[in-house]
Order: sequence, then structure tokens, then C-alpha cells
Amino acid sequence: MPEHRGYLSLRLPGDEIVFRFHEPMCRLLLLVLLLSTSSCRSTKPWLSWGEGGGFTGLQQGYTVWRDGTIEMWRQSPGDPPQTRTRGKLRRTQRQQIEAVYRQLQTLPAYNSPGNYSRFIRRYTSRDTAQWVWSPSDTHAVTRTLQMLYEMLNQNVRQP
Repeated sequence: MPEHRGYLSLRLPGDEIVFRFHEPMCRLLLLVLLLSTSSCRSTKPWLSWGEGGGFTGLQQGYTVWRDGTIEMWRQSPGDPPQTRTRGKLRRTQRQQIEAVYRQLQTLPAYNSPGNYSRFIRRYTSRDTAQWVWSPSDTHAVTRTLQMLYEMLNQNVRQP
């Protein structure tokens, strides 16, 4: 096949199909690709919390992403989560969630699930910390976790 200056040729296996792109078009496609991927939010959330279990195994809760997006989710056993965006955090909400986030950094990990459990997950760039407890648990750590859990729920339910 003759070479064409100013074009990029892409030949697929078997030489059956050849795509030719004019050089300015290649630059435009590359720019569009870069811009479209740069607007994606972080792949890791900031905080996630919820509750569930029991007879149905249904879990539900909230996830707050680093960009401030709040998602409400529900998940039945064996199914992918169903999510719905609830909006973005306001400045006061973000400050309150930051306070909870900082307080979680001081708590030891806790994993004592019951038939029906609550959980909070804190995400960092390196790892994920998780606390799981039964609402009927009376351990001192779970009393603090319950208070933080209720603060998070009140915060995202604000109009």
C-alpha cells in the first residue's frame, strides 16, 4: 500500500481493513479523548456508609465522592448496586463530613457484624478503613460509631 504523507494509517490483522486519518484529525481525536477522560471523577469515594442484612440481605446507604457528589444506593444480594445521585455537598455539609472523616482517623478498626449491621468506610489514596457493627452492640467504639453514623445521615438528608 502506498504511503501518504500527513496521514496516519491503522492496519488491522489480515490487512482487510485499513483506516486512514488525516494528521489534524488525529490531533483532534487525541484532544477529545484527553478532555473526556479528565472530567471523570475519582475512582475512589471519600466516605461510604449504610446498613443492611437481616432476612432479605438488602443493604442501603450513601457514598460521598471526593468531588462532593452524594449518591444514595441500594443493593440486594447478588445484584449490582442501584445508585441515584442526590446532588453535591454544600460548604457546611462538607465541613461536617470532614470533621467525621478526621474523627474516624482516630478510631481503631472494628469488625463485629450482627444479623443486621451498619458500616462506615473511609477511603484514602492508599487504603480503605472499615467499621462494621450491630446497632444493638454496646461496646464503647460502637457508641462513637453510631453517633458518627447518625451525623452522616443527618448531614446528607439536609435539603
